[in-house]
Amino acid sequence: MKNRVIFTLTGLLSALPLQAEPKPLWEFGFGTVMLHRPDYLGANEESFYLLPFPSIVYRGDFLKADDDGIHGLFFSNERLELDISGGGSLPVNSEDNSAREGMDDLDPAFELGPSITYKFTLDSPHRVTGEFKSRALISVGDSGMNYEGWVLNPELRWEFRQTEALRWGASLEALYGSDDYHGFFHNVTPEFATPTRAVYEAEAGYGGTALAGFVRWRFRKDWNLYTALTYYNLDNVSFDDGPLFRQNYGIYLSFALSRTLFKSQTLVP
Repeated sequence: MKNRVIFTLTGLLSALPLQAEPKPLWEFGFGTVMLHRPDYLGANEESFYLLPFPSIVYRGDFLKADDDGIHGLFFSNERLELDISGGGSLPVNSEDNSAREGMDDLDPAFELGPSITYKFTLDSPHRVTGEFKSRALISVGDSGMNYEGWVLNPELRWEFRQTEALRWGASLEALYGSDDYHGFFHNVTPEFATPTRAVYEAEAGYGGTALAGFVRWRFRKDWNLYTALTYYNLDNVSFDDGPLFRQNYGIYLSFALSRTLFKSQTLVP
């Protein structure tokens, strides 16, 4: 359901701004990301993707785009930030998924909305933050862009900067979605009902808990690696009684390699 891929690549997978000396105002490059994940949360069939992506860093006074994402858009002080967060889901070909066989394909979709981040630690190699995100789901298909509901996503994140080039950490987050948000992935309309796939309308509510571990490593001057493993627990989610719900867990693997190609000659602290 929440593959969290499309929007976040330019942040999580971009060049790492870890050097102590002044850094370029902006950096630009390209990379490749490998993704292995269920077709949607609750699916028991998986897909593999190999996708190119742009690697973008911008270190402005107010707006910053780096490995922590896009931040400083609306409000920022020592402890608190108000920004925009994003996510997304990749398309699903229903003919390649036995639970959805004969149904319309799932369109690609993106999530966008405000986020509030509180920094529990300052000036420490151990960075602990709490983030509360609220996002709208927008699908993109033949009929254009369509609103598909909303999701709330509180997250607690810990990150350890072991060296200037190596960071690793973990996060714990929960999902709470509207009925149309869950329905985008799990609803079955009468036209697609079969003797083994009943009509179904998902309800709003709890959508799962995720535990993730990740590593960011600048192993050469312009080469960057990012990898993450996420486990979703789907016990007692609001859509677990639907015919498209086949598995009460999901395992997501991401591996990305990027290279910075161009840098600004203007340096910033």
